[in-house]
Amino acid sequence: MEPQFPWILWAVGWLAFLKAFSWLAYEPVEPENVLQLIASKNLINIIPLIIFGLGVWNLRKWAVWGIMILAIGNLAFFIVNPQTLNAAMVYSEVHLYTLILSSVTLLCNGPVGDLLILCATPVMLKNAS
Repeated sequence: MEPQFPWILWAVGWLAFLKAFSWLAYEPVEPENVLQLIASKNLINIIPLIIFGLGVWNLRKWAVWGIMILAIGNLAFFIVNPQTLNAAMVYSEVHLYTLILSSVTLLCNGPVGDLLILCATPVMLKNAS
């Protein structure tokens, strides 16, 4: 890891990988139609997230635009299908677990990660070529 490499680019690349694969380790308790909708979105996103994450790490401008468009699309998905947002929440009898795990799933599988990607877009565009 190079010290002069912008940490935001590392963070967005890792977030892309987490968004691509973390949903495989979490099974929300939701109706079947909601689960199928979420699974379809996630399956469609796997390959682009990997490609754009690698592209961001390699300072490619096309990857920045691609991950930005994907983040906007994912946010639109949650706006159009608000019932799927509930699937990004983790419920536990231990309130601390609920808070921690819901934060992680909202970051990796929910709209929080997409908002962070959009916030990082100016820095990514500045450093990409």
